[in-house]
Amino acid sequence: MTESGSELRSGLTTGTCAAAAAAAAAHALTGSTCDAVDVELPDGERVTLSVEWVELPRPGRARAAVVKDAGDDPDVTDGMTVVAEVEIVATGDAAVPPPAIEFVAGPGVGSVTRAGLQIPPGEPAINPVPRQMIAAAVGAVLAEQPLRVTVSIPGGEQTAKRTYNERLGIVGGLSVLGTSGRVVPKSEDAWVRSLLPQVDVALADDRDTVYLAPGGFGERAARERFGAAETQIVQCANFVGDLLDRCVDAGVARVVLVGHAGKLVKVAAGVWNTHSRVADARLETLAALAAAAGAPPTLVTKVLELPTVEAAVATLADAGLDEVWDDVAERAARRAAERAGRRAGEGAVPRCDCAVVAYDGEVIGRSAALRAASAAAASVEDAPEAGPASAALPVLELAVVGTGPGAAEWLTPAAWQVIRRADVVAGGRRQLERFAPAGAEQVVVGADMVSVAAALRTHAGRRVVVLASGDPGFFGIPVALRRLLPGAEIVTLPGVSSAQLAAARLGRPWHDLHFASAHGLEIEGVVADVRAHPHVLALTDARRTPQALAAALVAAGIEARVTVLERLGEPGERITSGAAASVAAQEFDGLSVVVVDREEPA
Repeated sequence: MTESGSELRSGLTTGTCAAAAAAAAAHALTGSTCDAVDVELPDGERVTLSVEWVELPRPGRARAAVVKDAGDDPDVTDGMTVVAEVEIVATGDAAVPPPAIEFVAGPGVGSVTRAGLQIPPGEPAINPVPRQMIAAAVGAVLAEQPLRVTVSIPGGEQTAKRTYNERLGIVGGLSVLGTSGRVVPKSEDAWVRSLLPQVDVALADDRDTVYLAPGGFGERAARERFGAAETQIVQCANFVGDLLDRCVDAGVARVVLVGHAGKLVKVAAGVWNTHSRVADARLETLAALAAAAGAPPTLVTKVLELPTVEAAVATLADAGLDEVWDDVAERAARRAAERAGRRAGEGAVPRCDCAVVAYDGEVIGRSAALRAASAAAASVEDAPEAGPASAALPVLELAVVGTGPGAAEWLTPAAWQVIRRADVVAGGRRQLERFAPAGAEQVVVGADMVSVAAALRTHAGRRVVVLASGDPGFFGIPVALRRLLPGAEIVTLPGVSSAQLAAARLGRPWHDLHFASAHGLEIEGVVADVRAHPHVLALTDARRTPQALAAALVAAGIEARVTVLERLGEPGERITSGAAASVAAQEFDGLSVVVVDREEPA
C-alpha cells in the first residue's frame, strides 16, 4: 500500500527475466520468433513477458532480450535489459555432458569469488532458483540437448557498485537473483535480505568475529582501528537488529557493533531499526546519559538543543564528560547481548561488544571488554624492551571520593563522574548498595584496614574508587590509606561534610566550632576538647554513642548543652537538644554528629 492507500505494483525478478530471454532465444534456434513468452514461476503460476529483441549471430546460437520491470520496488536493476544467449553445444564438449546446461556470466553479470553463498566460488552469480527457471524454460523448447546459456546485463558492472556484491565477493557485475520469481514491493524486506548473506561469507572465511557497521564510519573504523578483514565487516545499514539476529542464527562467536555515535546511541536506547522515521531520540538519550554522568542542568539543556549528535562530541569533551561515550557503547553492547540471548534461546549466545566512532574516525567510546583490550595493548606498547623481568609493575591509583551525608542528592557531579567509571569500588556496605555502579567489583571496607589495604593492592592498574562518607578530609580514610599503601597514587574528591550540614541545620556558622571525633577514637579525647573549647562538634560511632559522650561529660562535671543530629540528610533525620544529663538518658543512632556548647552560641 502507498500512503494514499493504493496498491503497490509487483514486478518480476532478474531471474524471471533471464528465463524469459532464454526461452525466446531457444525458440529462435527452432526457427520460431516471438514477441512474448510465458515463464513458469516456482509456485506454478505462469507469467507473460514481452521480448525486446531476438537475434541469431550464427548457426546454433541465439540471443534474446527482456527489459526488467520491478514494479513499484526501488530495485537498482529496474528498467535494465537482461540478455540471454543460448548455444547448442557440440556433443564432444566435455564441459557440458548431455543432457545439461552450462551457465556463463556475460558482460554485466558477476562471478562468485568467496565461499558462503548459495553458489560456489568460480561460478557465475546466477542463483539456484533462476538456474532452475532458465533450465525449465529452455528445456521445454530444446529438450535433451546440451546447452550453454550466457546471461548478460548491459551496464551491470557499473550498477553493481550500488549493491553489496563486492563485499560478498561477487565481482564483475550484478547477481541474477530471485526465489519466488516476483519482486514484491517491500523495499525494506528486500534490502534486509540482500544484507544477510554477508554473515555467511564471514563464516565461510573462517571468521568467528563479525563487525556490524551501520555505515561508512563504522566500516573504516573496523578496518583501520580494529584490523578487521573485509569479510568480517558486515554492512547492516539501519537494520542492526536483523543482522544481529542473523549472526546469532549462523553461530557467530562474537559481534562488535561499530559505527557513528548518531546510530549507536539509538541502539543504546533499545532501538534496532535506526532509521529516523522509526525512532529518533538521540539527543534525549544522550542528555539522559550525560545527566547520569554528573552533567549539570545547564549542560543537559545544551545537549538537548544541539543540532546533531556529532556536535555533542566537542560539548561533552569540553565538560570533561568523554566517558559518556563509553556508557553509550556499554549500553549498546548490553542491549545486543540481551537481544542475542533471547534469540538464541538454549543455543550459543555471541559475545557482544561496541565501539562508538566520531566523524573524524576516532573511536570515542568502547564497551568494557574493548576498553580492557585497549588498556592491555597500551601497556604492552609502553613496556620496556628488556623483557618481563624488568617490566614495571602497574601502579595502584586510588580516588577517595566523598559521598556526602549519605543520600544520593548530596553526591557532587564530579564525585559521581569518577564513581561511575570505576572498575573497583570500596566502601561500607550501605555506601556500596547506594553508589557502586553495575558491573564494578566491590570491596567491603570494615574495621580491619590492613586487610582492606591488602585487597586494594591487588587491583593495581585498574580504576579504583574508595567511598568515604561526608568529606574524606574530615576525619576520613585517606590518612590511613597513605600510611598502609606507600607508593600508591591517591587523589581525593571532597564531599559535603557532616559538619557543614550540621551547622546548616542549626542555622549557625561552623567556623567557630572546634572539631573532634570519637569515631574509632576514645571519648576522653572529646571530653578534653570540650574542656578547652566552648563549642565542639564531634563525630560518634556505634560503640562511642552520643549518649555515651553525654554521660562522660556528666561524669567529668562539665555542664553543657548537647545537640544530637542523627541520620543527617536522610529521610529519618532527627535533631535532639538538651542538657548533657537528659541526652545521656536517651537512645540515639551511633553514627551521629554531636554539638556541645558550654556557652551560648553567637
